[in-house]
Amino acid sequence: MSTADAPRTPVRAIPSTLLSRTAPTISPASQLYEPLVKGVLRHRLYKTFLHAAVVCWVLVITWRTWSNGSGGSLLMPIKPSTLAYTVMTFCAGALPVVVLRKVHLIAAPTPATSPSKTMSGAFAKQSTYHALLTYLASCLSLAMLHILITGAYESTVEPHSRLSLFVKSRKHPYYLNGHLIYALSSQAFVACACLLRCVLLDRFAIRWTSLTGSNDKLQSFGLARVLTVILTSLVYTLMVTIAHLAAFALTRSTVLPLLFQLPFVSMLLRPFTAHFLRGQWTLMLLNRHWSLVSRTFYLALSTVGIWEFAESSFDSIVAESVTVADHTADPGLTLVSGITSTDAYLKHFAYAELRGFATEDSPAASNRRTALFGDQKYNPSMWSTLARESLLTLGHDYQLFLRRGQPAPSAPAAAPAPSAKLPPPVPARATPLIRASVFKPAQTSPLRAALDTFASDGPIAAAVSETAEVGASHIPELFRSVMHSAPGPSAAVETVKKAEENVVAIVSQTKSKWREGASKAVSAYVPGSVAETAGQVQSWWTRERVHRLAETSLPNRHMDALAAEVLCRLICASLTEDRYGVVQRDIPKIIEALLSFLTALEDYQAELNAKYTLPGPEELKELPIKEVAERETLAMEAARASEVLSVVSDAIKDGIVQIVRTFGEKLSAFRFPPRIAKKLQGFVDYN
Repeated sequence: MSTADAPRTPVRAIPSTLLSRTAPTISPASQLYEPLVKGVLRHRLYKTFLHAAVVCWVLVITWRTWSNGSGGSLLMPIKPSTLAYTVMTFCAGALPVVVLRKVHLIAAPTPATSPSKTMSGAFAKQSTYHALLTYLASCLSLAMLHILITGAYESTVEPHSRLSLFVKSRKHPYYLNGHLIYALSSQAFVACACLLRCVLLDRFAIRWTSLTGSNDKLQSFGLARVLTVILTSLVYTLMVTIAHLAAFALTRSTVLPLLFQLPFVSMLLRPFTAHFLRGQWTLMLLNRHWSLVSRTFYLALSTVGIWEFAESSFDSIVAESVTVADHTADPGLTLVSGITSTDAYLKHFAYAELRGFATEDSPAASNRRTALFGDQKYNPSMWSTLARESLLTLGHDYQLFLRRGQPAPSAPAAAPAPSAKLPPPVPARATPLIRASVFKPAQTSPLRAALDTFASDGPIAAAVSETAEVGASHIPELFRSVMHSAPGPSAAVETVKKAEENVVAIVSQTKSKWREGASKAVSAYVPGSVAETAGQVQSWWTRERVHRLAETSLPNRHMDALAAEVLCRLICASLTEDRYGVVQRDIPKIIEALLSFLTALEDYQAELNAKYTLPGPEELKELPIKEVAERETLAMEAARASEVLSVVSDAIKDGIVQIVRTFGEKLSAFRFPPRIAKKLQGFVDYN
C-alpha cells in the first residue's frame, strides 16, 4: 500500500492549561458594602420605633387618666384598649415623621447663608411639601385620636370644651362648633410652626460632629437627651400656643367680619358661622374657655413631644458609626468598595471605618494593610482605587471651596469645526437655449404699449429702482445710517431682548417705589420703636452669616477630614508594610493635593482674621453701642467659621506631621513643585 493511499490524521491544537484571563474589577459598593450598612441601619431603626412607641404609650395613659377624672385602675396600662390606642397613636404620630426623615435624609447641609435664602431654597424642594403634608396629616390624626380616646366629642365633665362637629342647637343645627375649629386650627398651626423650625434648623441634614472625634458610640437615648427633648417641646409649644391665640383672635375679630362683607362668600358662610359674629369680646372668651385652651395646649404638647422624641432618636442613630468590614472575608476590599459609593451618607461610613483600619495597631491589622498594598488580584488594584477615589473626593471639594460654595460655571460652547472648502466645480459646456419667443410678436395697439410702460414691472419702474440703488451707493455714511431698512433676524432678536430688559427694569423700579412708599406710610403711623424692631428683624432675616458661608464652602468637611487622615495614615504605614513600593509613587501627588487644600484654607482664615477681628478696648469705647454689638456678632460668627475650617485643616496638619515624623530625611527622595516644597519644609523645620 502506497503512502498516498494511507488515511490522513486530522490536525488539532495542542491542549494547554494556560489561559489568558483578565483581572476582575472591584465589586461596586451597591453589591458589597451598602447591603451590610443598610442592614445595620435597619436594625437601629427598630430602636427608634421602640422609643417612640414607649412615648406614645405614656401619652395614651395620660390621656385616658385625664378623661376619667381623678385616675383609673391599675390595669389601665396593659388593657387591650390602651395598647390598641397606643398602636394607633404611634402609626399616626411617630411613624410618618420617622419615614419622612428616612426618605429625605441628606449628608450635606443646605447651601444657604441667611434665613431668607434657607426658606426660599426649602420651597424649591419637594421634600418641604412632603413634610408639610406629613405634619398636617399627622397632627390632625392625633387630634382625632385624642377626641376619640378622651371622649371629648360628648364631654359632660367639661361642657365648655366639647369637641363635636356641630353645636347642640335645635334652632341652628348646622352651626359649626367653635371649640373643634379652635382645636383643629391649633393643630394645623403647630404643624406649620414645626415645619418652619425644621426648615430653619435644616433637620434633614445629618450632624457629623461625633464621627471625627472619639470612637465612642453615641448613647441613643440618655437621661440628658430626654430632659432636653422635654424642655424643648414645652418651651416651643408654649410659644406656638401664644402665637396661635393671637392669630385666632385676629381672625375672629377682623378677618371673619371682612369675609361676611363679600356678597357670595357671606351666603356660603352664614348658615355655618353666623354665630361667631355675636357674643363676647375675644379677650373675654379666653377666661370663659380656659379649659379648652388648656386641652389644646396639652394636645399640642403631646404632638410636639412625639415628633421631637422620634426625630431626636433618629438623629442619634443616623450619625452613629457603623462597623461591618470585620465580619467579611476581606475587610480591606469591603472598605475600598465602600468609598466608591455614590451615596455620600454611606460613603462617609466607609471612610470612618477605613480610618480605624488605617490606625489600628495590631499584627492582624498590619497583615490586612500589607494585603491591601500588595494586591495584584484586581485591576485597578485596591490601593490605586483607594487613592484615586480619595483624591477625587478632596479635589471636588477643593474646587468647591475655591468657588466659595457656588456651582461650577457652565462650560463654554465648543466652536464649530471649520468646514473644508471644496474646490469650485468646473463649469460644463452646455448648448445655449433660446429662451425668447420663436414666434413673431403680435402688433400691439399704442394704448396697450403706453399702459405697459407705466406698469409696476415696466421699464419706468425698473429705471427708477436702478437709479435709487446707484444713488444710495453715493450717499455719505452719516445720512445712510438713518435710512429705512428692513430688520433682519438678528435685529429682531436684539429688539426683543431690549424690550424684555426694559420690562424687567420697569418692574424692579416699580417694586422699589412701592416698597419705599409702603415703608414711608408705615413709618408715618407706626411708632419709632416698633419700626426699629421691624428693621432689626428684617436685617436678621436677610443678613448673610459668616459661618454659614464657610459651611456652604465646605459642605463635606467631615468626610474630607476622614479622607485626608486615611491617606496620611496609610502612607505612614506603607514605610514598613508596603513590600513592593506601590504607595511610594503616589506620595508626591497626595502631599501636593493636601498642602494645596491646606493653603487655600489658611488663606481664607487669614482673610477672616483681617476682616472681622475686634479692635482694641480703647477703640471700642469710642464706637456707638449698636456698632460694637454688630462687630461682636461678626467676630463670633468668624470664630464659628474658623471652627468649620479647622475640621479639615487640623486633619491635614496632623496627617502631614505624621508623614514628616515617619519618613524624616527619606522625603528628600521625592520631587515636589517649589510652592509645595516650601510649604512642606515648614513642617520639616517645625519637627
